[in-house]
Amino acid sequence: MTFTRSQFDQTCKQFIQRHSCSTREAHRENKGKLGWSWREHAHMPGFGFMERVTTMPKQSRASGVTPLLEIEEHSLEPVDCAVAPSGALDEIICRQYIVLSPTFQVPTFYFSANDSSGAPLVLAEASQIPLFRRDAFDAAEVTSCSIGHAGANFPLLSFGDHPTLDVRCWYLHPCGTSAAVDEILQATKDDGFDVEDYHLRWLEAWFTVLSTMLDFGT
Repeated sequence: MTFTRSQFDQTCKQFIQRHSCSTREAHRENKGKLGWSWREHAHMPGFGFMERVTTMPKQSRASGVTPLLEIEEHSLEPVDCAVAPSGALDEIICRQYIVLSPTFQVPTFYFSANDSSGAPLVLAEASQIPLFRRDAFDAAEVTSCSIGHAGANFPLLSFGDHPTLDVRCWYLHPCGTSAAVDEILQATKDDGFDVEDYHLRWLEAWFTVLSTMLDFGT
């Protein structure tokens, strides 16, 4: 399963509209799917993406990842520190993005994480923020700028250029995502499956797959 650019744009906008309900009941049902907005590229129509900004506490938690030496700092997209709580270098400003991978043609999760002074987090810090579930990287191996499992073709978490903004971000590699999502949809295709909503159902299932690693409710 892959997305064309127009299919990705339309599906993301449908997703945002469906999960923008403000009632208390809808909020409980949609926790983790709220707060996303659509952002067009400033100069290139047709290269938009989903985006949301959250704040969370900076904390260290036990995991299966061996702590790293600090990696080389890279320039991330500037953060407006006015949105951060006052005081507060222990607060993290996390910019989250869902973009279309130009290589794999599927939605891909990118994020940047900065403390309230605007300083980007190094990998050892970024992997410990509450965005990730406690067991997200159990038994994973670490390089200077990635986390992954031995023998895997691609790392779980890497550092690279945002495909649209061309700024340095962390991202979850999309390899294998399509197969996992297709398995979910195959299991539910006889349960009121609407072919016309296939791409939207696919994106919602994609969130389910990523939620095994990410706590989108943070």
